[in-house]
Amino acid sequence: MFLSKIWFILVGLLAGVAVTAAFVAPRPADRRIEQLEGQRLDRAQYAAEQMLKNDARRWIDYVAKLGRDAHLTEALDSSSRGAGEPKALHETVRSRLKALVPDRAGIGVESLIAVDNKGRVVARVGDDEGEYGESIAGAEVVGDALRGYLSDDVWGAAGRLRRVGAAPVTSKSRDRIVGAVVVAVETGKRLAEMWKRNLGVDVAIVLGKNVVSSTLPEALLGQLPELIEQHATEIANHKRTRALVLYMGNERMLLVAAPFVGEASEQRAYYVLLNKKSPESDPWVLLSNTSSDDLRWGHFPWLPLALGILAMIGIGLVLQRTEVEGPIRRLRTEVHSLARNEIQKIDDTRYGGKLGGVARDINATVERFTHAPPPKSETAKKNIGAILDRGGSADGQSFDMSRGKPAPPAPAPNLASVAASLFGAPKLPPPAGVAPAPVAVPAAPVASSARPVSLPTLPSPLETTSSPSGEFAAVSPSSIIETQELPLLRGDVAPPPVPVSAALAAPSAAAAATPALPATSLAASQPRNEEMEHFQRVLDDYIALRAKCGESTASVSADKFFAKLQSNRDQLIAKYGCRTARFSVYVKDGKAAIKATPVRS
Repeated sequence: MFLSKIWFILVGLLAGVAVTAAFVAPRPADRRIEQLEGQRLDRAQYAAEQMLKNDARRWIDYVAKLGRDAHLTEALDSSSRGAGEPKALHETVRSRLKALVPDRAGIGVESLIAVDNKGRVVARVGDDEGEYGESIAGAEVVGDALRGYLSDDVWGAAGRLRRVGAAPVTSKSRDRIVGAVVVAVETGKRLAEMWKRNLGVDVAIVLGKNVVSSTLPEALLGQLPELIEQHATEIANHKRTRALVLYMGNERMLLVAAPFVGEASEQRAYYVLLNKKSPESDPWVLLSNTSSDDLRWGHFPWLPLALGILAMIGIGLVLQRTEVEGPIRRLRTEVHSLARNEIQKIDDTRYGGKLGGVARDINATVERFTHAPPPKSETAKKNIGAILDRGGSADGQSFDMSRGKPAPPAPAPNLASVAASLFGAPKLPPPAGVAPAPVAVPAAPVASSARPVSLPTLPSPLETTSSPSGEFAAVSPSSIIETQELPLLRGDVAPPPVPVSAALAAPSAAAAATPALPATSLAASQPRNEEMEHFQRVLDDYIALRAKCGESTASVSADKFFAKLQSNRDQLIAKYGCRTARFSVYVKDGKAAIKATPVRS
């Protein structure tokens, strides 16, 4: 799976590079766009400066033409010589100026001023028309005009900005200067609108800390004077600013500011050219601005993009099939073959990575269960002597089952007396040449100080099998052999052990002393004798099989053995409603074991 991982890593890196480019690329693009927009504003500022010069020249020519008027020349010559009445001269000059400029507001002239050769105001048209007589010779543009120069300037006063042009007025003989004419032109809304039409950018005019006029809502330009003031040093050194960014609500404006020349520069008068900057670019903005034309077949590389995506998917699927699905399929096939014993182990060298580890784990598991010794059953772990010996332990030491403490060893019971007391005297064929002894049923024994004894489970389970007729189902060992409490029949201490053959050959003394029963009683006890004979055969077979299997037979207790068979028989009868049960001996796990079969008839 190495190549698959490498491929997915490469695809992830490619996707990461693409996402990084999508988020990073707009920033250099923004800087480039800002640079281009700044260059555009630079060109617009240069064009505005040339327009100011051309406009100033136009107004200078216009005012010079006014200064050549004969009536105006004669009136100013009279005022300069002091030959006329000042008020009469004022009325005459004002009337003549109005006649010379009848559409003053239409051409953008805010005021006309005529002064004599001493710089005193003879008449005004426009602002403060009724005032005259004061001297304005201190104004640089007026002084230049009285010296015979055509000049222009920008005045800023009372929150207004004006461009002015002045021209000298000479006498009729052209030998002396008799006065000057000054034209003040509106510098505000009219100028901003004209520049916007010619330059294609927005224009604002700033005087001090106020925006005098603008093609944009002035309420949005409240931060403009402060921004220009922050770059005052740059403006003084370079006569303009670099492209600056101004935020107006949700929009970004790029601007260039330059000062007006003349007296207005001392009052911090500037003209500002503004252009709306493109919004900050990011992938979401770019996608939101995408149009259907951008996604047309000829404009967007649909075919290369689709081929690239299909190639990446195809390579990934091929690598996945080659390195993952194929090895997994082969591994499953080998596992199935291993389960059918067609192979001994999986060839883990064919697999790499985690699949190789899985194959090695499977081989290790199979090897462990193949070479491990077979587990012993729970009953095989128990000692038959714990149930059938004289004391309940392998070493012959008995235990008190109710208290779990060792008890003194008890002698083995007399097999004949136990059998006679439980089932009656066994009916066995007499030996050759010996007359059969009369069968007697012993009197019911009286147990002296009898106490219950808890018997442990047999070491080998008694298994119930179905009868040949198939009428009984199998019964688990736990339902056949269970721990029960049985009283000892002849006292707490059993009699010493008697060999089985002796017990079968000679009847006990108690049985011999018992008077013979009638024939009817003997017939009634016949089933009991048959069961006793069956139990005896099972005991003989069990002892013989234990000896054959190499197990000890010295510790087998006949009374407990018969009692346990009787208990299992009663359990099977109660459970299946059968007539009786038959037991057989077999070898299980190398040891002698007993199984029970219910019998209905």
